[in-house]
Amino acid sequence: MHTKWWVLPLALMAFAGLAQDISFSGKLGMDFLFIPGTPPSVDSALTLTMDVGKGGVKSRTIFSLAGLEAEHLWFWLDFQGITLKSGLTFDPCFSRWILAVSGGCCPFFLGGMFLLGNLAPVCQAPNYTVGVILDFGVGGEPGFLARSLTGFGVQNLYALLDEDPWTEVTLVPGWFFEEELLHFAWSGDCWRLYTTWMFTWMGLGFGEFGVSYRFTAPVVELGASLHLSSALALSFVQLHLGVTVDSVSVYSTTAFNFLGFLWQEIGIRIRISQVLLYSATRFDLSGLLWVRVGFELQF
Repeated sequence: MHTKWWVLPLALMAFAGLAQDISFSGKLGMDFLFIPGTPPSVDSALTLTMDVGKGGVKSRTIFSLAGLEAEHLWFWLDFQGITLKSGLTFDPCFSRWILAVSGGCCPFFLGGMFLLGNLAPVCQAPNYTVGVILDFGVGGEPGFLARSLTGFGVQNLYALLDEDPWTEVTLVPGWFFEEELLHFAWSGDCWRLYTTWMFTWMGLGFGEFGVSYRFTAPVVELGASLHLSSALALSFVQLHLGVTVDSVSVYSTTAFNFLGFLWQEIGIRIRISQVLLYSATRFDLSGLLWVRVGFELQF
């Protein structure tokens, strides 16, 4: 049987129409993290994110002066309010596999994450372990938000809140209860208040209270947060000041305790059309702690 001559043009036209209905966007960025020491540490990360229709992929490749350190791959698919995500990490051998699902019906949301990790030294005989994270919440921002994160065989759940690409949750031996993180926030047009509490099987790990107020034209944000230890004693206080004028944002965060100054972080973000340039520097009384610089291109 021979294909009719008009089938191929019709198929191409149908594919072109389907392609027009699929949205495509992405980000390409690179950032560098310098930590002084003996010897100094210089890490860089190349990040590529692509959203195609209801799915997407993200790659984050981390290099050091010694060469390739790690490769993180994420794939996700959204359909009817449910998001499926799968992630792989190599360092450079297999290190971690993650399968996550999240969704909900307003105002509630529910998510779960299964982790399979290798605790052995890099590229040595594998020592596998598993972990589970349960994520439950109600509400959202702006407005009221309450969220609970429970980790079994997983620590450092705060990495899921801090939005820092250089931090991530940590797998530990066994699949027993490790951490419970409770986060509450209320935000409006100007005010934002929040509190975060972390518990382990031994009891309270830490507590945090924060408040910020935002002025407009130009945008000025003032904020403060209190950090409590497991004994409910004051660990340190942070004061935050941010100013945004047109496409330039500058911020300063200062931390201190009863004994005095702890550290200060100063950062700047500049957006030029679809390009974002940023840098952050943290130092204490002894000198420089770390410097981070980077750029991001949207397309």
